[in-house]
Amino acid sequence: MLYNENMERDQHIRLTGKTRHGKNRIHQHGDIWLVVSEGKFRGQDAWNLRSLALTEGPRDAKVHDGRWVLKVNDPNFNWESANG
Repeated sequence: MLYNENMERDQHIRLTGKTRHGKNRIHQHGDIWLVVSEGKFRGQDAWNLRSLALTEGPRDAKVHDGRWVLKVNDPNFNWESANG
């Protein structure tokens, strides 16, 4: 994990799975995610992320998946900046 507290809204993060759950989410929704906002999740600093692809829902009404990823020591994901 490359911790960079300067990640801002509309930047991209590349996720890699640490657990079966994390690996399944990446398989379903892709490894590049968009930072929607910053906040707290279960009392820890985190990003609210959105999948780039429309992957959730019925075939004719797909939407983006969203999730919180902790900035430090997320149990399911490692991350790094994907902005180049």
